[in-house]
Amino acid sequence: MERIAIPRPPLPKLPVEGGCHCGAVRYAVTARPMAVNACHCGDCKRLAGGPFSLYLHVAKDALEISGGAREMFRRTGGSGNGINIERCAVCGTRLWHLPEIAPDLIILCAGTLDDSTWAIPTSHIFIEFAAADAVAAEDAIAVEGFHTTRPALWARFSELYP
Repeated sequence: MERIAIPRPPLPKLPVEGGCHCGAVRYAVTARPMAVNACHCGDCKRLAGGPFSLYLHVAKDALEISGGAREMFRRTGGSGNGINIERCAVCGTRLWHLPEIAPDLIILCAGTLDDSTWAIPTSHIFIEFAAADAVAAEDAIAVEGFHTTRPALWARFSELYP
């Protein structure tokens, strides 16, 4: 994975808002995220329909959800742990993941933000599966597999966004 210098914009003012494609489900993030993480594993690529997925790690109590019915499906992550994934019941937009091992955490799909231009990954995981042309900011953590803990990803985010 090539490393390049990428200027980091400041974090946006809270709340940060987003929703599904059809607008039936809306949300607001009311506390600063704990990480902006890119996952290059095969499951995330398939779920995103692209070369990687981009997520915000958000405390569950910092996500206010309004409107719209949601559907949930369960999958097993690369770690072997269960993950519930919520989608809009109308348009099918994947909104967030609810990892069973971390019940107080929401893994929010950054593409559902109204403005995701500021969401430059501070960490990349499963880089051994990254596309040949994948790049990462030179100050981001880039790890093979997920042999680090979420707190290490969160610490790097806090270092870059004190």
